[in-house]
Amino acid sequence: MNEIKVTLADVCAPDRLLRAWRKVKANAGMPGVDGESIRDFGERLDENLDAVRRAVLTGQYRPLAVRRIWRPKADGGRRPIAILALRDRIVQRAMHEALAPVFERQFLPCSVGYREGQGVPDAVARIIAGRRQGLRWVVDGDIDKCFDSLDHGLLLNLVGREVRDRAVLKLIDAWLNAEVLNDLTPASHQQPAAGTPQGGAVSPLLANIYLHVFDTAMTRARQVLTRYADDWVVLCASEAQARNALDLARSELRKIGLNVNLHKTRVTTFEHGFCFLGVFFLRDEHFYLSPGAAPNRDPAVTVAARRTEWR
Repeated sequence: MNEIKVTLADVCAPDRLLRAWRKVKANAGMPGVDGESIRDFGERLDENLDAVRRAVLTGQYRPLAVRRIWRPKADGGRRPIAILALRDRIVQRAMHEALAPVFERQFLPCSVGYREGQGVPDAVARIIAGRRQGLRWVVDGDIDKCFDSLDHGLLLNLVGREVRDRAVLKLIDAWLNAEVLNDLTPASHQQPAAGTPQGGAVSPLLANIYLHVFDTAMTRARQVLTRYADDWVVLCASEAQARNALDLARSELRKIGLNVNLHKTRVTTFEHGFCFLGVFFLRDEHFYLSPGAAPNRDPAVTVAARRTEWR
């Protein structure tokens, strides 16, 4: 297998920055802390992209502070979302495009989240396949504050195993340590000790690189794992195997500084039903749940209310 080398020049190649700009523009989004809008940047596009490229290549580029806003969750909680400055979003998108092929060659089939060409249908197919093999016991798991808890040193070490250009690693480190401005407490400025901000283009890839350690350990232990970012399930043949799998998952996550979310993790069965990635699995069926919906505690009520088959 040929080695894919990533340098700062690769990240900031003019055609790559242009593609990154187009993706950022398509995603729209609000301005970051500098107030620069997509419209403003696009009015002098060639000049602005060239300025970004020169700043990165000459070492003059510095990420601006990240604005953190909070969005409501279905369970009543709030999810932090990072709003990066427009130029930071462009450079991160270019970095993602450069790095993804390097690590995609390593990622395992159990990892289906935030990967090109994969997604929820692949997770559903894996779970159905395990169910058909008689694996009726389920560890329905979640990682506690995953994106906020990634150890910076370990993460950079994992990236550095494949990326030798120190300037690329320095750039990633700068993003990880960018100051955070919290909308809930506007006067506060936080210097993150760990984690990668949800909302940055490179964050999902960095999380997958980090959690590849967990995927590898569970797969070597012959666990039937399906993971989408920080949500995961393990399918087992018996309750004893499921509880052992949960103990193993806790142990392997602790090795990389992460913890199981005790409030969202449980051992259950297909007969009792469970929800994963917006799909409710019950006995030999599965049903799509509308965004924000949650299955009723009584599976029969859930089935009666959610009879739309997953497509």
